[in-house]
Amino acid sequence: MKQKIRENMIAAMKAGEQTRVLTLRGILAEITRVEKEVPHEATEAEIVQIIKRERARREEAIDYARKANRNDLIEQNQREVAILEQYLPAAIGADQINTAIAEAMSAGAAQIGPLMKALRDKFGAGLDGKLASELVKQALSAKQ
Repeated sequence: MKQKIRENMIAAMKAGEQTRVLTLRGILAEITRVEKEVPHEATEAEIVQIIKRERARREEAIDYARKANRNDLIEQNQREVAILEQYLPAAIGADQINTAIAEAMSAGAAQIGPLMKALRDKFGAGLDGKLASELVKQALSAKQ
């Protein structure tokens, strides 16, 4: 995935897409930082986590820009979020998560920790942790 991001950044440079270049360069810099922190090649899951973290930063910036009534910053950050989302795996739907929760509960998991672990093991980086946590809490409260 790192190579794909690098190739897309070079293509964006040639095409003169400044926003895409800056966004991808930021991702690559963060990947390099993670790789130097603990000397190793970044895994696909680590890269996805980096991209999710960068997307969350942009979404937070959009909220602050809305409060400050800065439409230029809102548009810029929305473009960057769209670029980042191209590199994320398809989101897992609530129906799939609920099915997996039911399977894990029938297998004996009855607390939030083991249920979340089962979901992470099954779906990996594509899992939206916030949504999964809400659905697990709903399932546990409905069971009682």
